[in-house]
Amino acid sequence: MIRKLFGILLATVVAVIVVGFMLPASVTIERSRVMDHSREVAFEVLGDFRHFPQWAPWLARQPEMSWRLEGPSQGVGAALVWKETPEAEQSRLWVVAVDEPRRIDMKMELGGNEADSWFGVTEGQGGVEVTWGMRIEFGALDLVGRYVGLMLPGLVGSDYREGLEQFDEYLSRSPGRVPELPEDTGTGE
Repeated sequence: MIRKLFGILLATVVAVIVVGFMLPASVTIERSRVMDHSREVAFEVLGDFRHFPQWAPWLARQPEMSWRLEGPSQGVGAALVWKETPEAEQSRLWVVAVDEPRRIDMKMELGGNEADSWFGVTEGQGGVEVTWGMRIEFGALDLVGRYVGLMLPGLVGSDYREGLEQFDEYLSRSPGRVPELPEDTGTGE
């Protein structure tokens, strides 16, 4: 009996490992929304991290979250650093390249993992199309990451969709111009 149970357990472990190696080694998540705003205004707001806490889904959902800006507020080197809870590891999002007025490339560090992230802004039918994307790669032996990667499009994708809706609403508060920033920008600490 024990021999049979051990055989089943061993077969299950081997199957999990074999399937894990067959899973994709990277995941790309993109969500887009067409908005009735000017390309220039959308790009300027996306590129200035002082605006990010006003529309980002995580910061809006957790107003007690600790965050701060590092470096310039916009352009290459601009960074947003946050901790979801006092016990959590610090996370970071920073700009690595800007192709005005089309694309902002960023890196994101979450829980020791690094991912590429970006905002794209293009003229679309019916307005400006804003795209928010992320690509994460898993190491050759990162089987746990590959399994987690199966869930990321659903989890992160819904947050990106919500964030783009909130971004659209944020821009709609100041039609045709960049919204005024609140007095307290640069820290949520």
